[in-house]
Amino acid sequence: MNTMNRRTTLALTALAFLCFGIALPPSDALGQQKTLKELIVGTWILDSVYDQTEDGIKHEPWGPGVEGIAIFDQNGHYSWQIISADRPKSEGTSPRTPVGQVNCFFGTYTVDEKTKTYTVHIERCTFPQWDGTDGTNNLAMPTENELNITTTKPIPDPTMGAFVPHINFKRAK
Repeated sequence: MNTMNRRTTLALTALAFLCFGIALPPSDALGQQKTLKELIVGTWILDSVYDQTEDGIKHEPWGPGVEGIAIFDQNGHYSWQIISADRPKSEGTSPRTPVGQVNCFFGTYTVDEKTKTYTVHIERCTFPQWDGTDGTNNLAMPTENELNITTTKPIPDPTMGAFVPHINFKRAK
């Protein structure tokens, strides 16, 4: 087959794929969809965090410059830290007492593919009331590099009314 015929054949084949929806068999890379449990594994850097009240207003209780990280391993263990930027310096010399807005905790997790949720068992937390508790949250991954978490139900607050936290991460590079 000469060069012109090869080009024509390739062009017509490409046109057939586009116009008639003819598809090639999936390759290994495209044929296997990853599960949420597989996708969540990794290190995640906080991209944004806000609380949204039922009237649609977004509140930013952590203030500007908040940073955080979440790490999920393949064996079902996780670690999570969110730390506000505007924290006063400690008057003491001990790094053992957190100052300002800090929420750090670790434990184990499971993912429910059907409900698109994950449940954590908090072993220890900077907020001691959460030690030994379980919590289930919604889990959305618009892409393999985005992790969006919201609570499964609004949290009551006597000041601003019920709200849903929105915690959004980007995969660490």
